Amino acid sequence: MSVQPGRPAKASHRALIFHGPGDLRLEDVPRPEATSEGDVLVQVEVALTDGTDLKAFRRGHPVLLGPPPSPFGHEFCGVDTATGRRVVAANSAPCGTCAPCSRGQETLCENLFPLRNGAYAEFILVPERIARTNLLPVPPGMPPEVAAMVEPLACCFHGVEQAGVSPGDTVAVIGLGPIGLMLCACVADAGGWPVGVGSRPERRALAPLFGAETGTGEGADIVIEAAGSVAAWEHALELVRPGGTVLAFGGLPRESRVEVDPFRIHYEEVTLKGAFHHTPRHVRTALAFLGSGAYPFERLITHQVGLEGVARLLADPPRDYLKAAVVVSG
Repeated sequence: MSVQPGRPAKASHRALIFHGPGDLRLEDVPRPEATSEGDVLVQVEVALTDGTDLKAFRRGHPVLLGPPPSPFGHEFCGVDTATGRRVVAANSAPCGTCAPCSRGQETLCENLFPLRNGAYAEFILVPERIARTNLLPVPPGMPPEVAAMVEPLACCFHGVEQAGVSPGDTVAVIGLGPIGLMLCACVADAGGWPVGVGSRPERRALAPLFGAETGTGEGADIVIEAAGSVAAWEHALELVRPGGTVLAFGGLPRESRVEVDPFRIHYEEVTLKGAFHHTPRHVRTALAFLGSGAYPFERLITHQVGLEGVARLLADPPRDYLKAAVVVSG
């Protein structure tokens, strides 16, 4: 690379770049730099893998990733390079002025996209709007790998609110991966009675740690689909009681189609709702919940890798895999 006289070479850093389904490369790329006042450069300590990243790795993602080549990863904890503070940040922030935001529907903000990616890297730039709204200091003593769970947990709080969980409600949660277990904890925090449905025996064994029992979920007041499959969506509509609510939490590919029994919707007055993303209020609630020590969220991290090990892990996840801590610096 040639350098013009008097102009210093731009600093580089290591980052994982998504080039297409199954094609994730560790590359030396230019280190991100602030382009406007209020941007915050963060040195990543640890990033976390999640189910959305796994789906995106395998087939791409309609909203999470931009056109390839694209930065990858969105759950992280790191150090603000300007202040030395340990921080976490969500992957978006609502504008606060569009029509959905004015209606209080911040997850439908017309200016929400593109979502911020690039957590699987040595540095990540948090744009001013996200930094102003959704960049938070990590409480002293909170492990960075726990703090990095703030974004998915915020989504779970939004989902439980969308479902309308009230004290005493029986809430079936289909799928006991990390998101399903987080949802169980949020349901219990709202006063509901979570029942974990399905999943492998080793995952079902974790349910009591997150406030849930396991069972069939038949006749539940509310059923939350957290498996992200057509079969799970359809099973949720079968389980819920007449007059109950089904929350479609797990995303499906755009081309997917789900069979809905019109008898249940019309004659039994079953409500089907969706839940996507999070709001600034839920991000703050999630960080406080993580800091409360009410549930052992650290148990959701089953593996640890470096940047060079992420592609291998996502290509062939071990049977006991839930989430991995991608240790970048420390």
